[in-house]
Amino acid sequence: MVSLSTAAKYKRLLSPFSVCRFVLLLCAACRLMMPDYGVAAGERILPNPPAVTAEAAIVVDMKTGGIIYAKNADKREYPASTTKIMTAILLLEDGDNNQNVVVSSYAANDEGTALWSGQSMRRFDMLELMLLESDNGAATALGESAAGSEALFSVMMNKKARELGMSGTHFVNANGLPDEEHYSTVRDIARAADYAMDNTMFRRIVGSPKLLLPDWNTPGAVYEAENTNKLLESYDGCIGIKTGYTQAAGGCLVSAAQRNGRELLCVVLKSKDMDTRFSDSAALLDYGFLCAENGLAELPRIEGIK
Repeated sequence: MVSLSTAAKYKRLLSPFSVCRFVLLLCAACRLMMPDYGVAAGERILPNPPAVTAEAAIVVDMKTGGIIYAKNADKREYPASTTKIMTAILLLEDGDNNQNVVVSSYAANDEGTALWSGQSMRRFDMLELMLLESDNGAATALGESAAGSEALFSVMMNKKARELGMSGTHFVNANGLPDEEHYSTVRDIARAADYAMDNTMFRRIVGSPKLLLPDWNTPGAVYEAENTNKLLESYDGCIGIKTGYTQAAGGCLVSAAQRNGRELLCVVLKSKDMDTRFSDSAALLDYGFLCAENGLAELPRIEGIK
């Protein structure tokens, strides 16, 4: 028998076949030593998050509070009319919404209002108008009716924000018109929106594509208020919530959708424009549902949500 030289032995050991076989055996051994979590590794491979134009965005599981996606979650931005979520919370918790609200000259002077000074409207109808059509004068008038002035209502807003753990938020008005001292974050807005959606009346209003209101121009007639949230009619399972836009704030949207018993909440601030706030949100909700349905577990939670 002819023995192999030392060099020949190493050459044989390092042949492509031997190396490949060694790697396969090593992988098999490692797999046997690893605990079985019940989900194959391949089933957890998810596509990269979508590219969005929004400066800040977040997607949250409304049942667990788990954060599925976050981009600049704590960056302060102008919230625009997403502010009206907080305004609605305070009004719905304030008491009698059947009382009449008289529009002040201050409220009638707001940019983006169809109301006029001296006009009278039932508070609840004005609340629906504010949430669906985002009327700025309606928000101011509602705040004045609850607190006596916009400044005092802002104090109420900030107190409620602190109660909800919204540490990156400060309000100075009820409608979200730009002010350097009026800001929030997507994380904070998600807290407020999740809290608001626990209110049955709020959920019904923001989930309505259209509502019939008494026509304030023609007694006895009705006015059809249309929701500015286009996702209600274009995104499968959308259940709300609130749009926002100013030149300073860019496109803003708080949206929520329900599929297979799971509810996701999405907030985008400073999207490129009024249209991309919808496309950004739809892409993020799609990504969120894909993650949720593929068992993405043990997500970091937003404190204060469920």
